[in-house]
Amino acid sequence: MTVLLVLGLLALGLLLTVPMFVVLAGTSFVTFWLTSPIPLSILPQRVFAGIESFALLAIPFFIFAANIMGRGGLSARLINFMQTLVGHLPGGLGITVVLTCVMFGSITGSSASTIVAVGTILYPALVQAGYSERFAIGVVTASALIGMIVPPSNAMIVYGSVANVSIGALFMSGIGASLVFTTIYCGYCVAWATANGVPRTKRATFRQVVDATLDVVWGIGMPVIILGGIYGGVFTATEAAAVSVIYAAFVCCIVYRQLDLKGLWDVAVESALASARILIMVAAAKLFSWLLTISGVAAAVAEPLTAMRDDPNMLLALVNVITLGSGMFIDVFSNILIIVPVILATVMGAGISGTHLGIIMVVNADIGNVTPPFGLNLFVASGTFNRSYGSVVLAVLPWLGLALIALAIITYIPEISLWLPRQLYPQVQ
Repeated sequence: MTVLLVLGLLALGLLLTVPMFVVLAGTSFVTFWLTSPIPLSILPQRVFAGIESFALLAIPFFIFAANIMGRGGLSARLINFMQTLVGHLPGGLGITVVLTCVMFGSITGSSASTIVAVGTILYPALVQAGYSERFAIGVVTASALIGMIVPPSNAMIVYGSVANVSIGALFMSGIGASLVFTTIYCGYCVAWATANGVPRTKRATFRQVVDATLDVVWGIGMPVIILGGIYGGVFTATEAAAVSVIYAAFVCCIVYRQLDLKGLWDVAVESALASARILIMVAAAKLFSWLLTISGVAAAVAEPLTAMRDDPNMLLALVNVITLGSGMFIDVFSNILIIVPVILATVMGAGISGTHLGIIMVVNADIGNVTPPFGLNLFVASGTFNRSYGSVVLAVLPWLGLALIALAIITYIPEISLWLPRQLYPQVQ
């Protein structure tokens, strides 16, 4: 009965397009009310316990710092910097999009905001330079995914808090995984531009490169400070997030001078709302995950996985299928919070590193952002580029195929993601 009720309410919530946190929390409350002797007064306690974590405190800080840098004129500087470096190459403007999304993502950690910040500037430039509208939409929307894989990543923070895995090691694993995506996407840009005869632009002069570098150096200093501080043992990931806010405010208000106190207040309010949307989702998803555990659903789902312990490759393939499938319907954080507690013990029992599982889960959940029917970034791109949902889906499909190739490489060549973490964290297997 519990299984049917859970599935029925989830399906109803999806059909009625009710916010996912309402679906998850409502499903949990109704299920306990109808089927469990547990007092309902315990459930609010479980909701608050779901976000009572020092690691999760990093999320609002990183969001605040990212929004400050986004409003402070960083995106235009990053685009100019990347274009002076690679704009003259075959497919140079497409490569500029990919690399800018990587750099912007390393500061914002958000794929949706990357689409808006980068797409509004480079989409018209791509079309004007001879790229098709479909290619322009696809490269921006798909490349924005890398923003949640390259560190610092809020999705990795959530996974680390659930799986009790070092967030610093997860950040390091994201560097290797993001390089896989970047290489594949840049290669496709070169191949597409060459096949379609897109003209190359003039190489930037040495002086232009120097000026662009000096203009952006303060902005790209933030991820250097964050990662350097974490791996240098100066502060934890959460403390690094707080430091990043101070640094971002200094750069945008004092150095760039594109953000005043009123603008900073507006960014603070916007960041608080964004943090609340994420954390209420985390709280509801953790409550729902608890429901799955005590009702026996988690054990039932894990049973076929347990039978594959002797074949790690098949086990990881099934994990990919499950996570990609759920990512078509639910958001990144819910995907991680619901599935990880169900599969973690089985996967690690098969000898698979928790850090490796983490990057696989984050990449899978992130790909869900561009997977129909409910991929968030598809709707963001539709609004940003003023194109129909269907045209955005068609534009993203080739890139979705490339993303699945990158996922397969990350899944079955674990050294790509684990080599760097193992250099700094000997306990990573």
